[in-house]
Amino acid sequence: MIELGEHFASDDRGGHSEWLRQQQWFIKARQDNQRRDTVDDKAEQNASAFASVVVMATTAQIEEFEIKLDSYDEATVIALMENQDLLDAVSARIDALLAQTYVMDDGRRVFRTEDGTQVFDELGGEISAEELNPDLIDPSYPTWEAFSAEVDQKQELTQQRTEILEFQEKVDAAREQIADGEISEADLEALDADLLDSMPLAVRDNVAGLEPATPAPDLKADATTPTAMSQIQNAVVSAVVPTPNL
Repeated sequence: MIELGEHFASDDRGGHSEWLRQQQWFIKARQDNQRRDTVDDKAEQNASAFASVVVMATTAQIEEFEIKLDSYDEATVIALMENQDLLDAVSARIDALLAQTYVMDDGRRVFRTEDGTQVFDELGGEISAEELNPDLIDPSYPTWEAFSAEVDQKQELTQQRTEILEFQEKVDAAREQIADGEISEADLEALDADLLDSMPLAVRDNVAGLEPATPAPDLKADATTPTAMSQIQNAVVSAVVPTPNL
């Protein structure tokens, strides 16, 4: 009995030792994992810290950008003045054509096409032959082609003016963005690139040092065809001494 008890006691000690070894292994494995996690966390923190480093724009860079904004302001003012002159001129030509066109009994001012087959009112609505026979309009009246060309040009100039004013708003917003002198180099470069990309041709043409962009249609030209030009000139001259409609 004593020997059997010693045997079981020996077995208990052996089992206890094995259990201790397993516990030590688990503890060591857990510690190793914790060390790896700590190393990974530090690596991620270092990477995040490196990525978050922002290079701020220098005072000289901001001042240089402000000089650009000044030149954009000046170019914008010039572009708006030129645009207004062109709008005034095209509006005068439209008024002259309207003063000399054929007027229907209901007061609508209408224009016959150059080929004499169609008639349109000043808003672009077509007048049917049942309403008005095109042959009743004397060929000396301004044609639809001459009038519509002027209307299209006015619409283009109006759109151009809208684009110029929108660009001016972007320039003002850029000034506010750099007003406190705190902006990164990357943001300053992005701001500069965005302004250049959105700059209307009418403004760009007046900024010294910028490469000319692809030419846009010449809005400063009057009409392109001799017929249209002569009709506009005749309308302007005749507007001084109106003639009755036939």
